[in-house]
Amino acid sequence: RGGWFEPALCGARHRTIAVLSLGRQIVLRLLLLSLLMPLSALAASQKACPPLGALPDFVPGESTLRSYDTLEVMRAGAKGGEPETFMAAGRTCVTYYALKEGKDAPSNLEILLNYRQQLEAMGAEIVSVGGRDLYAHLVKGGAESWLWVAGSETSIQTAVVEVVPPKLTILPPSGNDYRLVGHLPNFVAAKPAGKSFDSMAFEIDDDGGMKSVQAQGKTVIVYYALPEGKPALSNLEIRFNYREALRAQGAEILADAGRDLVARLMDGKTGQVIWVGVSAGETSVQVSVLEEKPFAPTIQPAPAMEAALKAAGRVTLYVNFDFDKATLRPDAAPVVAQVVAMLKSEPGLRLGVEGHTDAMGTPEHNRALSGDRAKAFVAALVAGGIGADRLVPAGFGPDKPVASNDSSEGRAKNRRVELVRM
Repeated sequence: RGGWFEPALCGARHRTIAVLSLGRQIVLRLLLLSLLMPLSALAASQKACPPLGALPDFVPGESTLRSYDTLEVMRAGAKGGEPETFMAAGRTCVTYYALKEGKDAPSNLEILLNYRQQLEAMGAEIVSVGGRDLYAHLVKGGAESWLWVAGSETSIQTAVVEVVPPKLTILPPSGNDYRLVGHLPNFVAAKPAGKSFDSMAFEIDDDGGMKSVQAQGKTVIVYYALPEGKPALSNLEIRFNYREALRAQGAEILADAGRDLVARLMDGKTGQVIWVGVSAGETSVQVSVLEEKPFAPTIQPAPAMEAALKAAGRVTLYVNFDFDKATLRPDAAPVVAQVVAMLKSEPGLRLGVEGHTDAMGTPEHNRALSGDRAKAFVAALVAGGIGADRLVPAGFGPDKPVASNDSSEGRAKNRRVELVRM
């Protein structure tokens, strides 16, 4: 594998002399071609993908340029093994070439050998060559590139990935943007659309698969278009920018692949749970937002708590924590105060404090989160003068739902703290 003539000339051993003779003819022709199209001329072609260029008699079409994208290429296998495919990420360029009408078509072998000669002269490592494809790796002047050439006699495709990190270019919210989500440079927003109360479905990751989750509340949809003549962005770069901007606001990323990104966060000012869906299309972006209708905390008077504990042995409380954290929000203070009053009125009462979550996110994460929230609630009761030996915290995550997790209302009911008489 990787030998100059192996891909197309792998006949029986008794044809070795004929193969070598043909090989010499090809090498001579390659030398002539290299004189016709030296590497210095490749940079002059704006349609070519540097450092790759065009063979004589091939006309380049428009190149597809992306400031950040991925391309499947081949690299050397581990410990001298067979080359392996992987996704190289960075600045990408892809160009297609077509043979001029009336010109003789070269073989795929001749196409690949010509590019191989040029790349080796530049110091590139030839990773794999055979059939229609050539893969190479080039490190030069502090820059690293992965290269791919596909020959098909009358057409050629060249692709180059210059390894660079993605750039965060998303702008702060303004104009027609949703108040928490900005926009990418050059993308123009249409007038937002939406409803004061509606539902949206979001496709989220679910243990290696995908599932649809319904959310209800206020909806906002903003569509962005890229004006003609402005450089398109890859879906990968679009998702990267929105993902990082949302993460900076504490969002939980629930799906991130292909064209789509789904995130969930809490508005620090309103306490609302907000869903954000981003659909990327290189020259267009759609941002779909749903603000879940706030769930009013259920605060029961102390006598009602005591009655519920005596009748059912447990009572359900709805207290607000910061999004995906175990920090009680200020509006939980009245609930804490009433539990403290109940415990002080019955000194012999011992309680289990159970934390529960909805099913968004992984079960392991939610179990740990619910346990931390139960401990935070216990700490608030202890700070109110209740002995820690009267309280036993536990977290059950999504394991004991009291409603369906397929709706905003059901998920709000599942996010709770339960007090259990011991």
